Amino acid sequence: MRKINIIIFSIAVLIFTGTFLTNQLNFPETGSGITNNQQPALQGASETRPLFSVPRTGIHTFMGKDETQILKAFGKPDRIDETEYGYRWFIYGRNTSSYLQIGIDTRTHRVTTIYVLGNKLQTAPFEIGEQSRAIFKKMPPSHIVSMTDRGTKIDFELSGEDMTVRPLVKFGTSWVQLNFDHVTGRLMAIRYMSPDVLALQRPYSMAYEGTLPQEPALSDKEWQAVDDAEDMEIFDMSNLLRIRFKKAPLAWSASAHQAAFLHSREMKIKNYFSHDSKWSGDLKTRLEKEKITFLVAGENIAARYPDAAAVTIGWLNSIDHRKNLLNADFSELGVGSYQNYYTQDFVQPMGP
Repeated sequence: MRKINIIIFSIAVLIFTGTFLTNQLNFPETGSGITNNQQPALQGASETRPLFSVPRTGIHTFMGKDETQILKAFGKPDRIDETEYGYRWFIYGRNTSSYLQIGIDTRTHRVTTIYVLGNKLQTAPFEIGEQSRAIFKKMPPSHIVSMTDRGTKIDFELSGEDMTVRPLVKFGTSWVQLNFDHVTGRLMAIRYMSPDVLALQRPYSMAYEGTLPQEPALSDKEWQAVDDAEDMEIFDMSNLLRIRFKKAPLAWSASAHQAAFLHSREMKIKNYFSHDSKWSGDLKTRLEKEKITFLVAGENIAARYPDAAAVTIGWLNSIDHRKNLLNADFSELGVGSYQNYYTQDFVQPMGP
């Protein structure tokens, strides 16, 4: 008899339905929701073959290349960010339409994942900004996606939402996750992954036979490096999305960052998930503790996403989080990450 192991992938997000105004006496309530995908059904699993061939040129061809080849092709990165998955992100094209993250394994020094958010990069047969219906004609999304990694058989089960906003497709020897904006139906970002990275991150509900790779155990110092990196990645990606939607980019707020970080850390340590804390108060109270006076402020929080890229696109695809992310009334942003808990604090400060 086969031994089948099942993992239900869940993401916790909390919808913040409004903003804080200085002349408001009553602040809006918040609501919360946790999405748990249903148990995978292994019987009758099938895989739809994509109706395209993998091009010989493009960003995807750098999968598997070594660090020397990346530096030769792209030059010195704008920043090198630590992750919790055994690779480091080489960040290129900050604040430009060529924004790119290249993940290089710390042991092999080879590329195991690439994240493309910039819309001026060669990503055929997909194109950033392309409508989902056009892409689905050449790549019909599959409900069950199967792969084998180092002898372990994995069946990913994609929910209806997964197939709409983040379908998964085999792409040569790698895998591609396409990130769509559910409001416009356009492709926002593309993530290329090796089978090892996909098995390690496990971004969908899944059933498997065998042994899964384990995440490296991180020290407090290593977690701090990851958290600091994700703060800047969320900040950079948030501004790129704002520019794409014709909104002005936000300035970094060190004070809002501190308020956001303390809230993420408290949620993790105290094991709760809410904008309101019985220990440190609501958003208005927490911002005032950091000496922030504001005309308007808003907050997004999230937990248990794989990384900064996933959480940023997740916020874009939640209507109320999206309102904060693309709100033209805000001028500053502070991001605070703590071990897979995330907070964005948006503010429009009072003038002098």
